[in-house]
Amino acid sequence: MFILLGTDTPLRKRPLVTEAMVVLMLAAYLAILAIGLADKTMAAQLLDAMALSRRDFQWWQPLTYLIAHDNPLLGGETHPLWRLLHLGFNLMGLWVFGAAVEDRIGHASMIIFSLLGGVIAGLAQAWSSPESIIGASGMVGALAGGFIVLRPRCRIRVLIVFILIRIWMVPALWIIAFWILMDLIGWAGVTDQSVAHVAHLAGYLWGGFTMALLLLAGLVPGHNEDIWSQLKLWNRRRTYKQVIASQDQQHGAPPARAKPKPKGHPELSALRSMVAAGDMQAAAQLWQTIATEDQSAILGRQPQLTLANHLQASGQRDAAAEAYRRFLHTYPNAPESAEVRLLLCVLLVRTLGRPTEAVPILNQSLADSLDQRRHQLAQTLLREATA
Repeated sequence: MFILLGTDTPLRKRPLVTEAMVVLMLAAYLAILAIGLADKTMAAQLLDAMALSRRDFQWWQPLTYLIAHDNPLLGGETHPLWRLLHLGFNLMGLWVFGAAVEDRIGHASMIIFSLLGGVIAGLAQAWSSPESIIGASGMVGALAGGFIVLRPRCRIRVLIVFILIRIWMVPALWIIAFWILMDLIGWAGVTDQSVAHVAHLAGYLWGGFTMALLLLAGLVPGHNEDIWSQLKLWNRRRTYKQVIASQDQQHGAPPARAKPKPKGHPELSALRSMVAAGDMQAAAQLWQTIATEDQSAILGRQPQLTLANHLQASGQRDAAAEAYRRFLHTYPNAPESAEVRLLLCVLLVRTLGRPTEAVPILNQSLADSLDQRRHQLAQTLLREATA
């Protein structure tokens, strides 16, 4: 079992719309539960009225089906635990992906984007099957599709409960790709047909396509992590490789495959040039690719520190922590190391939720020659990390 806890980037503002949707769904669920305790027939009739069905279509159903979730007290073949999990997983997906999307597009746009995505997903399912549907999973699919376009390289904190309980940082693309694969398998008829696979797939498709168009049209502000920026970076790297290959041929160099493998990641030189030229947005994107592919990649002392500081200032906390960690590993006695150790520990303890990693670094910080204020900060962080 796995539970999504959040993304690797802190929110800039409170997700009021997402919170309101969570509260509304819980309120609807509890209301049906309370009615069901008194009269199961009335609760079942109310759920039927809220469900979306092409056989008994009503104008309000494309919206009401989103907040309705099956009640474990009611009859039916579905196991009560699955009914609870249906609500729980929908709320989990809504919170993680909805909050991140709302943080980028704003409150008003979030209302329109999420509800329209849910409506389209529900209508697609109703068109494909005469069975009635309830639940917000189609809307969650639309938010997941929009999210992966906004932040294709994002990682998500996942609580995995399997023998051992542990939190892992998993690429969001892997998670959403796995969900899409499961829905494609279900749509093909291999798994349980009681799940609205078409609604999920329609949500992913609509959310991703619409968000890509909004970014392209400038209606949603672009960012160095969105899909178009990543494609531009890929094209820039491809062009750079072509230029280098062309220069090698002009100077009579042997073909690239005949060259001995260079030491370190082959694109570190491009990264150094970007940092030196002050193109920090492109450098940040390229660094995340290099850091993923080469666990030992590192720049010179000052360029590495400049890059890490930019990642921190631009809100890319997880990438900044990794850049600082590599700085300390390679340059442990640099003049800036004491300050970097404290900054890394603040990230690990107070932002990224990885306090155990900070403990040995904090013990080393307390041995540094720190002024009173920084020494007190190190002591406070150590208490927080070991609490």
